Amino acid sequence: LDGSDVVTNADPFDCPVCLMTVPAGVGVTLRECLHNFCRDCLAHVIEFSDEATVTCPYRDDRYACDAILQELEIKNLVGAKLYEKHLERSMRLAEKAMANTFHCQTADCPGWAVVEADNVNVFRCPVCRQSNCLTCQAIHEGANCKEFQDRVNQTAETDDDARRTKEMIDALVASGEALSCPQCQVVLMKRWGCDWVRCSVCRTEICWVTKQNRWGPKGKGDTSAGCRCGVDGVKCHPLCNYCH
Repeated sequence: LDGSDVVTNADPFDCPVCLMTVPAGVGVTLRECLHNFCRDCLAHVIEFSDEATVTCPYRDDRYACDAILQELEIKNLVGAKLYEKHLERSMRLAEKAMANTFHCQTADCPGWAVVEADNVNVFRCPVCRQSNCLTCQAIHEGANCKEFQDRVNQTAETDDDARRTKEMIDALVASGEALSCPQCQVVLMKRWGCDWVRCSVCRTEICWVTKQNRWGPKGKGDTSAGCRCGVDGVKCHPLCNYCH
């Protein structure tokens, strides 16, 4: 196939979608599967696709093609405005489909990222450039989590934004999606992964499922207190997911 954005048909054909006859050189031959379509039908498929990727629309009684349209083909087949909408839709759907994603907390910002490391606590949005705290899932540049949450608690009665934030935090704790550090009481959220959590403020190691210190007062390895997971081969909780 040539190096152009789309490959045109060498011979006339009947479009399998609209059934109109397409003269040679006017339609499009898809690179991945070599099925032929008129440009208008492919443009409509792209515009109304509800998937992150756009697949070939060829269907018959025995076969449904699952070849994927290339981005250079899509860009050529639709105008700049529709292509931008296609990219935005694809990114939204990809975000929903992927694990370990975090969406920027700036209002109406489309920025997001995949965060795979447990020791990553800050996500700097590439779109709005705001620094998002992954521990308490808020933007509070210039203050740590405890300072931010203390300020929210102090101003909740007089400030609507602070009140809504406090209500959200309280609801997360009540639902089990967040917990209060047993040492400093800052509210923490576990994004994913195992049940071991380290407080971003006081650095206390916490067992998520039991909501208490992982270790005793002597620190790591001290099983005289804390959740005592693994002592005598017994988990700290039936639902424990490896609290280290």
